[in-house]
Formats: sequence, C-alpha cells, structure tokens
Amino acid sequence: MARRYAVFLLPLLLWGCAELPVPPEEREAAASSSQSAAEAGGVFRLAGRIGVKHDGESFSGSLRWRHDAEGDEIFILSPLGQGVARIVQNAGGVALETAEGRTYHAEDVESLTEEVLGWRLPARGLRYWVTGRTAPGSPAEGAIGSDKLLLHLNQDGWRIDYQGYRTVQGTPLPAKLEMLAQDSRLEVRLVIDNWVLP
Repeated sequence: MARRYAVFLLPLLLWGCAELPVPPEEREAAASSSQSAAEAGGVFRLAGRIGVKHDGESFSGSLRWRHDAEGDEIFILSPLGQGVARIVQNAGGVALETAEGRTYHAEDVESLTEEVLGWRLPARGLRYWVTGRTAPGSPAEGAIGSDKLLLHLNQDGWRIDYQGYRTVQGTPLPAKLEMLAQDSRLEVRLVIDNWVLP
C-alpha cells in the first residue's frame, strides 16, 4: 500500500540522475522543423509539467517524454528535478524504475503505473492525444474549433480538453491539456513547454 502513494511523498524521494532536460540544440531543431508530429509518424520528444489529482491526493512535477517507433521513455520528476519514476516501454514490455531503485514490469503502462504509483497514466491514448489526434482502434467523439483544432475529445474512458496550442514553424501543437477519467476519480493536467520533432 505504501508504494502506491510514494509518488505523493516527493520531498523524501531522491534520484539525482533522472532529470532529462531538453538540450538547447534540440529546442533549435524544434523551432526549425516544419513537420508536425502527425506527419512524422508520431515521433516526438516533449518537456512539460504534470499535475495529478487522485482520490484526494495530489502531485505536481515535470515530465520528459521520448516517443518513437521503438517505444517510449518517460521520466516523471519532482518540482525540484528529482526523479520519481522512469518508465520504458518497448517490444519487450514495460518497466518502471522508482526512486528507491526498484524495477517493476507489466504488459502496459496503465496497469503498471496504477500498481506502483497508485494512478493510471493513459499512455496508450496519450501518445496521440498530446499531438492533437485521436488514438486509432477505438471510438472517439470530439469537437473541432473554427481553426480546425481539437477543442475536446472523449475516448477510452477519458475526456481530454485542449486549453491551448503552440505554433512550431507554422504547425499548431497542443500546449495544455486537461484529462478527466470517466469515473472522475483521476484528473491529469499536462502543460507542454517544449516540443522536439524530427
């Protein structure tokens, strides 16, 4: 039970090597890229801030995420830049390393984060939602604004509200998302500060 809520006890967690800042040269590459994440096949890196509310508990920190054809690598960091969790997903499955140096394995990010952190990170859909797209293979309902950008989306038991976009070389990409689980017990907010595209 204690490990399920370890993520909310951030001042006690130390993992100095986990911080994954976006290098300056990658920020320049993002600014000069004319490809959207969708055009590049969904390949991206992002750096941002995450806020989670779950069953009366709350957490805020930062997020570093690399997604490509090989899989995903996600760092969740405390507000002070200390690592809380490192999640790696590839053809071999999913592994989550905690600040204490323990490693857990599962078939998907959702069940693994629920087991270890106490809340589900909806990574399967989120890799599409963060680029302003619906996830393939499941029904979705949403609304598009006059600028042809998603305003909100309902998919896989989540409602995603797009609260802002950032233009990168003429390509609009989400800058702020708020996601609410269908049972209303879990809310995830994501502010994307930096996009890095191929």
